[in-house]
Amino acid sequence: MGKRPKGLYLRVGDYFEMINKNTRFKHIVGFIGLAAFAAFSLTTIDTAHSQGQGMSQDQRRAIIQSLSDDERQKFFGMSQEEKQKFFQQKANAGKNTGGKSGGKASAGRPGGGRGGPGGRRRGGRPPTLVELGDVVQEPLVQTFPITGRLIASQKSAIAARIKGSVRKMLVEVGDRVKQGQIVAELDVDRLKLEATLRSADVLQARAKWKSSQAQVDLLNQELKRIQRLRKSAAFSQARFEDKKQEVVKASSAVDESAASLKRARAQRDLARIDLKDASIRAPFPGAILVRHVSAGAYINAGAPIVTILNDETLEIEADVPSLRLAGVPEGRVIDIQLDNKSIVKAAVRAIIPDENPLARTRAVRLTPDLSKTKTKLVANQSVVLLVPQGHTRSVIAIPKDAIVNRQSGKIVFVFEQGKVSPAAVEIGQSFSGKFEILSGLKPGQKIVVKGNELLRPGQRVRVNRSGGRPGGSQGAGSGGRQGGPSANRSGGKPGGNAGGRPGGNPDRRAIIQSLSQEEKQKFFAMSQEEKQKFFAARAKKKSAAPAPQRGPGGGAGGGIPREKRRALIQSLSQEERQKFFSMSQEEKQKFFRAKIGGAS
Repeated sequence: MGKRPKGLYLRVGDYFEMINKNTRFKHIVGFIGLAAFAAFSLTTIDTAHSQGQGMSQDQRRAIIQSLSDDERQKFFGMSQEEKQKFFQQKANAGKNTGGKSGGKASAGRPGGGRGGPGGRRRGGRPPTLVELGDVVQEPLVQTFPITGRLIASQKSAIAARIKGSVRKMLVEVGDRVKQGQIVAELDVDRLKLEATLRSADVLQARAKWKSSQAQVDLLNQELKRIQRLRKSAAFSQARFEDKKQEVVKASSAVDESAASLKRARAQRDLARIDLKDASIRAPFPGAILVRHVSAGAYINAGAPIVTILNDETLEIEADVPSLRLAGVPEGRVIDIQLDNKSIVKAAVRAIIPDENPLARTRAVRLTPDLSKTKTKLVANQSVVLLVPQGHTRSVIAIPKDAIVNRQSGKIVFVFEQGKVSPAAVEIGQSFSGKFEILSGLKPGQKIVVKGNELLRPGQRVRVNRSGGRPGGSQGAGSGGRQGGPSANRSGGKPGGNAGGRPGGNPDRRAIIQSLSQEEKQKFFAMSQEEKQKFFAARAKKKSAAPAPQRGPGGGAGGGIPREKRRALIQSLSQEERQKFFSMSQEEKQKFFRAKIGGAS
């Protein structure tokens, strides 16, 4: 065969080269378009995600807490993307409405309904439970802190009054003793014999005294007989004089025997005292600090046995500079700050008239009032004296808990006619758990001191009069943090307590979920005590009823994995979800088993 024309071959090559160029151009254009589309999609997803995730944890928690029980149950049944859309719609609705209550329901809010987080929704919970305080006007005086110490007014080494051998020690170091309690005993055998001997001496002396007295009586009788013979011839003057002298001599013998009797009685009493002193007793109540001797030791009179400190009658001693003595005159009551920051009152008892020449201070003794102190105080413990100085002035004061820190400054929520309104305040000095208010409040106003963390202007509140915990599930009107300062802060899921919040105790949550809408409204309108009684009655009724049969895995899922249960819930329609969340635990188990059985 002959060769092909060269021109024809070149034209066919140019054609294929042109086709390759067009194909490469189309591929490049398609790749650029795909990259642009991917970038646009990522930007859109990131924007939506940031709008849902850009909210703070407290904001998300407030939105969840502002939901009703049905809405909250539907929320926890959503997928992660639905939750992000829900938060995004809530954030947009909050920007459009400016946080005001009322208005139309958001499109992403399950169940709709009226009222924003700031107001009470129809069929929702009662207003937030708060505690109130008063704005008061009271005197304020400048104080100067001086460190002092607690000292014991009674502390001594208990000594033995007699010598002898220690037979028994009845206390150890650290033991507490009462006044008059025996702490040690000496050997008393010799002392008992000594007391018996002295008692015999007393009997002997008494007999001698009686004999002498009888002799005097006999001589006086004879003297009277002689005296009656004075007018007769048988009377003898000499005999009469002799008998008078015998009476005088016998009377002296009576006096001598009486003195001997007293001496014997005194010696007997001394022996008895020694026998009594063999039991060494505590002269005042207190604690044993030191035990100086042990059983078997021989001690002399005056030797220390134990050291006792009376920690029930403590005083305060402080070295006050001479320039500050004008603030602590005798009899003045001042504040004393203990180690736990609590304040007690103490009266100045005495100022010791002896000045330290180096420090230019004088010792001041104060008697504190420790009757209301729960902490056990001991000797040598440090305290701080708040010594007054300067002139006393009248200030407006409020409790420290009433202050709420916001970005715009410090505010206080003022209570009036069931609602609260914020008042910007300027605070001054801090004293005794209070703040001085320079501007913003007037004496006599009622302010919120507990449950004020997430209140909003114009929000309705309920005053806690039964001592319950403010800010709990009874007051979610503002979407505030449930439970006040003690609330669950682990995430967006509300915590539970005895007040009936559905997030903590599964049994109580199941009881609340089993209620009808009308019963739920009545439940959330109950007081704290009524809720406790309600749960106790339900628990008693549940314990009396036969226990329901659970699945292999227990719980509402009956052993079905959490992800599969969530997928089943998300696959339900809106009406089916409402019916599902109104079921009891047993009905939910049967529902899951039926769904799994139908799918298989």
